[in-house]
Amino acid sequence: MLSSLEADRRIILELNAQIEPIELHLAGLRSKRATVQARLDAYKYPVSKIPHEIISEIFLQFLPTYPLCPELAGWYSPTVLTHICSQWRQIALSTPQLWRAINSSGYAVGEIHIINDWLGRCGSCPLSLEIRPAENERKGLLGVLDSQCAHIEHLKIVGSPIVLTLLDSAMPGLRHLHLDLWAGSRSIKLTMAPLLRTAVLVDAACTVVQLPWGQLTALALRFGSPKEFCSILRQAPNLVHCALELKAYYNDEVVRPEVNLPLLRSLVLKSPPQNVDSKMIRSLVAPALRILKVSEQCITTLDQNPLQPLSSFISKSTCKLDELCIIYPYNEKAPYVPLERYQLEFSSIPSISANCGHHFDENIFDE
Repeated sequence: MLSSLEADRRIILELNAQIEPIELHLAGLRSKRATVQARLDAYKYPVSKIPHEIISEIFLQFLPTYPLCPELAGWYSPTVLTHICSQWRQIALSTPQLWRAINSSGYAVGEIHIINDWLGRCGSCPLSLEIRPAENERKGLLGVLDSQCAHIEHLKIVGSPIVLTLLDSAMPGLRHLHLDLWAGSRSIKLTMAPLLRTAVLVDAACTVVQLPWGQLTALALRFGSPKEFCSILRQAPNLVHCALELKAYYNDEVVRPEVNLPLLRSLVLKSPPQNVDSKMIRSLVAPALRILKVSEQCITTLDQNPLQPLSSFISKSTCKLDELCIIYPYNEKAPYVPLERYQLEFSSIPSISANCGHHFDENIFDE
């Protein structure tokens, strides 16, 4: 028994002898590590020296320019900025402007929850909302947005008749409204929007929506007839910019009396290729007009004097155009009236150009 204890003591001594140099080596490594770590800790990365206000501004540049809306989820969502580090997460969450433009497309998982979070983060910032929700989320979305009407500055609604009940509330901050409505949508009368200045109405919205037309300075109407458009334009004498796109088929006569738009400076008038009909341009008088972008079939006739509708419009309006852009039908091999003839007959207009295409131009709001 005693001999075995003595043997164990010798083993302990041997192990201690082996451990001692290892511990000395570890101590040296730890000291070296501490020295290196101290150097790293002493270095301040340039990005960490940037004031939070500058980082917030950089984050804002990551997003589409307001009032355009980023994605709710994915690589182009401001939520990505909260996944980089804890410091940047706090900066992102404390920057209300990052969360003020919301696109409800119905594609993001848990969309209602995400929108509710964003509304909480944006505080009292003016809101830009684009709403085309999935059918199963419309009522839930309405419940979330109903309390935000006072903050809505830009509003776009596509389809959903349920969400239209938002327009029954006062919207004291609303400046721009875009409505693209289905046939059969209920009538809407928006009267409590004192700051509303620009609007886009598409399809059924041209006939079921009543706005404070006299306030508007820019208006775009799509897929209506001359009669429908003129009934609106007659109530909007303060328009400075206007864009109109006629629907494919209608049986309207020339509207009488003509619609006088005394302040109008730019007009976009488009029509499907199959419509060779100048009723719309013949229904307007615009003495202050400077820019006209128009589909060829809206200003020509099929008789011996094809440019008579355009000549008549310019003459009766007594306007002095600075720019005339002829939009030729995109599916035609050759224009009905060559550009050279426009340039010859309207030589007093400084800029006469041509464009082939069918995309609707809503850039009137940027002019």
